[in-house]
Amino acid sequence: MFKRALFQAGRHNIAASRSAHALRFFATTPDASAIAKARDLLAQGTLHLEQQDFEGANAAFEKSVQLHPTSDGFYNLANTLFSLEMTAGKSSDAVRAWTRCIDIEPHQIDAHVNLANVYALSLRDPVKAIEHYKIAASINPADGEVQYNYAVVLDSMGRLEEAIELYDSASKNGIEEAEKHSRNAKARLLGKRIAEQNAAKP
Repeated sequence: MFKRALFQAGRHNIAASRSAHALRFFATTPDASAIAKARDLLAQGTLHLEQQDFEGANAAFEKSVQLHPTSDGFYNLANTLFSLEMTAGKSSDAVRAWTRCIDIEPHQIDAHVNLANVYALSLRDPVKAIEHYKIAASINPADGEVQYNYAVVLDSMGRLEEAIELYDSASKNGIEEAEKHSRNAKARLLGKRIAEQNAAKP
């Protein structure tokens, strides 16, 4: 039922094009050789990831973030950890890595979406899922997939009015099946209101 894949493809480090304020997250500024080595490891990890070598990717990304923690490094590390953990039925290390990504870059929409999806589908924590979908939707209000997934979780919690609003928005932003889900939610909301009115009659 969810629209966006659980994680997006690996991201390359873009720290070279970022302003110096990105370095303020560290107690000490890493030297240029550590940053260069971290970038090389990030590139190596991305190649491993593209070849579905999750163990190799994980090792490279882990070393990269140890040398120079970046949102891209933690994002990619989380993706590989999730792929490795999925077979073991857990996702705690991936959740921690996506959280570190967001600590460094709070507006990293894909990390918020991945966390929301994991909380919704794997960890069965709709409250945490909603928290991250809400942030992702505020970062990009025109992202129909985010709105749709957000609506699905709200719908599953019985928060129909909010879900309908998001289904309708997702439909306007190109998600075709959102219209059908909106109609179904509207019918359930109407049924709920009729039942409440009947229960209130003497």
